[in-house]
Amino acid sequence: MTVSNENRLPENVGQNNIDQSLSTFLMNLTNTLTQFFLGAVAFSAIYFVNIFQASSSLKQHVYLCVTGYIILMSQAILSLNPYTSWTKTLKHADKKIIHWVMQITGSVLAIAGSIIRIIDVQTNFTTAHGIVGLVAMIFTFFSLVSGLVNLIYMQFRNHINLTKIVHSVLGSLAISTAYICLCLGFHDLYRNIFGDKNANISIVLAAFALIGTLTSACTNIFRRIFS
Repeated sequence: MTVSNENRLPENVGQNNIDQSLSTFLMNLTNTLTQFFLGAVAFSAIYFVNIFQASSSLKQHVYLCVTGYIILMSQAILSLNPYTSWTKTLKHADKKIIHWVMQITGSVLAIAGSIIRIIDVQTNFTTAHGIVGLVAMIFTFFSLVSGLVNLIYMQFRNHINLTKIVHSVLGSLAISTAYICLCLGFHDLYRNIFGDKNANISIVLAAFALIGTLTSACTNIFRRIFS
């Protein structure tokens, strides 16, 4: 008995299903680990600033920047990823609303936190942390502006992909410099209070959190470029 070609499955169907399942598993794992790293970094920074007699401006700086960059802006990027658990069941339109609210709120808080520290510390720009923090604030400002422009001109479909890409790139640069600034803060201050081991652990956690967040951001950028 012969089997007709019409009833045969292509030889690569099984392999494609395996590859797709593996890809989905890896993306889900990446997002789960990223959420863990983000929580650990936020806790580490906020716990640190409350463990010793920090100035009022330093506490406000940490609270606002950690909330803005780590909690809100990072989650805003992850919210558009189809593998993010807490937005997986939402419609794309709802994800976009959540993204814009978190991104705008996070940017405003992060910029405010940076300005508070700049005003209070006269020698802020003599340290690597202060200089990189200024760069992060500038990128955050332009990311916020590009996001608002993108939001206003969403109805013009011919320009939407370009504005989205620009916003995504600026947002990725803002997040990257913010995390680098945080690592420098851990290196300069955390090390003196908790020692080398704890400082190094916090820096590694921040690095993994950044990698996970950027993975999601780059996925969105490539999707927009090639869509």
